[in-house]
Amino acid sequence: MRIVICDDHLLLMEAMGIAFADHGHEVVGEGTLPEHAVELAREHRPDVCLLDVNFPGGSSLDVIRRVRDTGDTKVVVMSAWTEHETVARALDEGASGFVSKRQPMTEIVAALEAARAGEVAVDPALLRPVGRVEPDRDDPLWQLRFLTTREWEIMRCIMDGLSTTEMAHELGVRRSTARTHVQNLLTKLGVHSRLKAAALMTAHASTDSWPPHLRHGLTRPAPPPVVVDAAAAGGVGAAP
Repeated sequence: MRIVICDDHLLLMEAMGIAFADHGHEVVGEGTLPEHAVELAREHRPDVCLLDVNFPGGSSLDVIRRVRDTGDTKVVVMSAWTEHETVARALDEGASGFVSKRQPMTEIVAALEAARAGEVAVDPALLRPVGRVEPDRDDPLWQLRFLTTREWEIMRCIMDGLSTTEMAHELGVRRSTARTHVQNLLTKLGVHSRLKAAALMTAHASTDSWPPHLRHGLTRPAPPPVVVDAAAAGGVGAAP
């Protein structure tokens, strides 16, 4: 895996470079400003860009989409602080993962490898508001505030029982892109399958829970048709 690291702490980048090399990966570029991440991604076309959040001049979250737009580079954001608002915004901006600088290096490496494979590398617990250890007890749908427009469209597709291929056709995207959106959605909801996501909406959502443009024909969320497919039983719960 080819990696670009962007952080204003030179010693940390050096240490991470050594650790990544020990795991068989190559650091092809290092930067100390958010803008460097864009430049390095454009120059080296890395598999993953590991991007710190806080810099002396401000946040780096605004450059995530620009890094993604340079090609197929995935962005994993890292920070010493893991406020749920920051994690959620990083994912909204297109990050494929979020790690804490306090995590063991083996976990950080695993997160980058997962992001490269098209997965969302973030602990769902990081999306929980501070002081709400059991948020589902008083608001089971609190995660919905973090969904992007595209993820809401994916949710509607799930409720309509569409397969990944059908979702891709409906939304005009590649199948792999549709699957990534599904994974992002499930991660934010803190569930592990499409059926569980549908069950959550069926049990707790009303028509008013949905964005106005997706309410048409939706009197009450209903579970999707049962798909006889081994993949639907676990994991992403995806039909082909």
